[in-house]
Amino acid sequence: MNDENEWGLRPLTPSEANRLRELAEAVGEDLGRFGLAMYNREAPDWETAAGGLEIEVDTFDDAAGGIWLHWTVHPALRLASREAHQSGRPNDSVIRAAGHVHERMASAILSMLKALGYVAEDSDDDYRPFAIKVLSGPG
Repeated sequence: MNDENEWGLRPLTPSEANRLRELAEAVGEDLGRFGLAMYNREAPDWETAAGGLEIEVDTFDDAAGGIWLHWTVHPALRLASREAHQSGRPNDSVIRAAGHVHERMASAILSMLKALGYVAEDSDDDYRPFAIKVLSGPG
């Protein structure tokens, strides 16, 4: 049995974590065939990368664990949204536009996954708004 970490979270076993990573890789390959560009927050140029689909693999054995898909917009829109938010303009059109794009892309990604036979759902995690959680692969 895996030990809990300092926050009380238990990591998945190595075989469970590998299964999750393999499923995440398959999701990326399948959605890439639909033309979605991949976004990697681990890449050296992540702050200036054009955006795209980010695949997060959370390897803890809790409700928030699993595969999460996030749409990342272009850095210009990210910066403009952040500046509007930090300047106290929550109703700024750029914030509304970014929210609209995230909402529509989440819906499109969920539709693509379902067409491919994946089981997935919209996020109910407050820390992952507009994300999609992949529950299982096709078949």
